[in-house]
Amino acid sequence: MDTDTPALADVLAAVPLYAPVGEARRGRVSSTTVEPGGGPPVKVVVDFGSTPEGPDSGPDLEIATRLWERDGGPGERDVRAFCAERDLMERRMRDPLAARSFALPDDAVWSTRDIAVDGADVAFTVLRTSASWVAAGSLPGGVLVRVFTPPPGPGPEALRRITEAAELAPVRGRG
Repeated sequence: MDTDTPALADVLAAVPLYAPVGEARRGRVSSTTVEPGGGPPVKVVVDFGSTPEGPDSGPDLEIATRLWERDGGPGERDVRAFCAERDLMERRMRDPLAARSFALPDDAVWSTRDIAVDGADVAFTVLRTSASWVAAGSLPGGVLVRVFTPPPGPGPEALRRITEAAELAPVRGRG
């Protein structure tokens, strides 16, 4: 057993995680990021619909939460970078030759959209490309939330905070 894998309750205590309102499937924590030297997670990704046991074509929906620990909350450039990062990851996974290009594809379109988070409308920046539909928004308290779906999108209209570890599939450690 991997003793370095955090318990779900510990992850939930450190980082607010979200699920689409009305989603019946349990989410699966697919990755966590910590600062160099360790400590609690600063970024957690929850997949809905990804299946690690079989052919994995990727998540039907992915929601990432990142804690913003720098002074003066994230600006529009930071939010756009959070979107572009996910689109680049998707393009690199689907087309290894795209790994050489860090520029957005020619079909990239930016827009905005309100997504309700725990009942309050939040303005999300949306990036749509042939590879992905990604939306990111800044929440009070220095929290960035990013929603990814395969194209054409759009993602969910409302998110709710996950409050109990039972709402998530067990963490799978390596070892």
